[in-house]
Amino acid sequence: MYIYFVPPKSPSNITLGSLILVWTTTVFIYVFKSDEFFINHPHLYSLIDPVVLLFFPLMYLYIKFFFIPTSKISYKISFHFLPILIYLIVFSPFLILSSDQKLDHLINGLPEWFLSYSLVFDLIIIIQGIIYSLKSFKILYQFNDYSSITKELQLSVRFMKFFMFSNILLWAVGTAGVVLQILEVKVTVNFFHFFYFGLTFLMMTIGFCAFKWPRLFLQLETENINKEAPSKELLFDETPIISSINDHSSTDSQVLLGIIETKKPYLKNDLKMQDLVEISDFSYKKISQMLNNDLNTSFYELMNDFRLKEVMRLIDEGKHIQYTLPHIGEQAGFNSKTTFNRTFKQKIGQTPSEYIKTLEKVTSIDK
Repeated sequence: MYIYFVPPKSPSNITLGSLILVWTTTVFIYVFKSDEFFINHPHLYSLIDPVVLLFFPLMYLYIKFFFIPTSKISYKISFHFLPILIYLIVFSPFLILSSDQKLDHLINGLPEWFLSYSLVFDLIIIIQGIIYSLKSFKILYQFNDYSSITKELQLSVRFMKFFMFSNILLWAVGTAGVVLQILEVKVTVNFFHFFYFGLTFLMMTIGFCAFKWPRLFLQLETENINKEAPSKELLFDETPIISSINDHSSTDSQVLLGIIETKKPYLKNDLKMQDLVEISDFSYKKISQMLNNDLNTSFYELMNDFRLKEVMRLIDEGKHIQYTLPHIGEQAGFNSKTTFNRTFKQKIGQTPSEYIKTLEKVTSIDK
């Protein structure tokens, strides 16, 4: 309940709270289940499988909502839970039986079709583990370079890796138990005991982390920055970043600028003017003339103007919360931290760090 409501509600924490609730339900059923338990409560029989089908979709959605704040809860999410709906439909002939009818099946033996379909859904749970683990790895892989992300995000990534690897390890233990059960192999070790003990330990660990380090569960607030933060024009009375674009430029110059804007060659760190020649219909000499006569700028200055515009876009999207400023500059095409800082200071009037602090200060005042 603490994780569900504190820190503040967000799609990621709602998903994590739902996942822990699912875990708790399965552990409860496993601890108390027995022949006598199901004879006394026949309607609870076979309900653990659809609950287990929630494990990996919720794990993946938690990681997705945390690291991709633009993701929202929508109808598309329902596709992740289709196996549960299919399960309920397939087993509906058993689920709709009366208590006495279910009791009769539990005492005298379950239908053959019931056992066959149970095996199919056991295999679906195993496949889910593989698919959703790969999808989760894909999200975390973008933060694999710790030097490019903030220290706060580094802690969150480490926690998420622990969270995901713990899920995969438990999945492997549970899968081993299912496979041995299908093959009717008798072993002295009960893999399901280890699975549910590990699940309980994982829940306790997450609960401890929620109390000790609550910021680990704060979803990246890039959406709020996008909505609340004023644009750079409102913060600074400066010359527009790409000052060379004006109504008096020739048609050819406008075409060239349009090509640069569309194809984004400036994102290449070692860009040369010959690269611009190759993506346009203009010769080297023609581009030089347009830069000098029409646009009144140099090739590298124009490219850095476009790169700075890209940096401002990334900051407006809140990327500076996830990545370091030098990494953002590199992603925008700057080939050195010095050039990035000098261009930013020259055009904006502040260093990148000063700009971020001013942006956050204005945002907090507006809120």
